[in-house]
Amino acid sequence: MANKTLKALFVNGSPRTAKRCSVAKSGEATKDSAAAAVVANTAQILARAAEGAASKGAQTEIVNLYDFRYSGCASCFACKLKDAKTEGVCAINDALRPLLQKAVEADIVVVGSPVYFSDLTGMTRSFLERFIFPNFSYDIDAEGKRVPPRLRKQTAMIFTMNVPEQILEQIQYDVLLGKSVQIMQQNFGHCESLFVCDTYQFPDYSRYAAGMFSEPDKRRHREEHFPLDLRRAYDLGCRLVENLLNGD
Repeated sequence: MANKTLKALFVNGSPRTAKRCSVAKSGEATKDSAAAAVVANTAQILARAAEGAASKGAQTEIVNLYDFRYSGCASCFACKLKDAKTEGVCAINDALRPLLQKAVEADIVVVGSPVYFSDLTGMTRSFLERFIFPNFSYDIDAEGKRVPPRLRKQTAMIFTMNVPEQILEQIQYDVLLGKSVQIMQQNFGHCESLFVCDTYQFPDYSRYAAGMFSEPDKRRHREEHFPLDLRRAYDLGCRLVENLLNGD
C-alpha cells in the first residue's frame, strides 16, 4: 500500500447537496451557518470525512446519488452466473453503472444517508443493493464452505437524523441502522458507523408546521455539537486510510 495512491469514494444518499445548499466552511457551525446551511447535514459530514482521508494521502471523490436516475436490484442474477463476466459490478447498464465501477475499484467507500422513517433513503438502499449483491457469493468451495466475498475494502456508514441521541437506543435506531453496517462488514471485511443526531432541518423554522421542535434548542444543539460531529467525521476519514496503510 505504501507505493499506491489509495482511492476513497464518498457517496451522499441525501437529496441535499453542497451544490444545492450553502455549506459551512472548514467545519464551522455558527449561528449564521446553521440557517444558511439549509442543513445539508449529510453532505457536510461526508465532505469533512473526505478531507480527513485526503489529509492522509488518499485520492478522494464525493458523489451525490440524487444526481443519477436508477433503480434497485432487478433480481436478474447476472452476477451469480457461473463464470460471470460482471467482475463484481452490477450488470444493469444504466446511469449508476459507472459509479458502481468506481465503488468496486475504490479502496475506501463511505456511504452517508439521512434517516427517513427509521431507515436509509430509498436512493441509498438501491445503491447498496447493487453495490453489495454482486460481491456476495452463493457458491461453496471444495470443503463445503461458502466462498468469501471477492472484494475487501474499508467501508463506513454515516447516518444523520432528527432524533436526539438520548433516545436513539430507546427507539432501536442503533439496531435498525446497524443492520446495514453489519451487511457492509460481512461483505467487505470492515465497516464503521457514525451517528449524527438531533440535526437542524429547516432554513427558517417559522415557515414550517413543526411546532414539536424548538428552533432555539435545535440551533443551540447545532452550535455545540455539530462541530464535534464534523471532527468525528474527519477522524473517521483519517482512520480508514490509516487502516489500509497499516495493513488492516
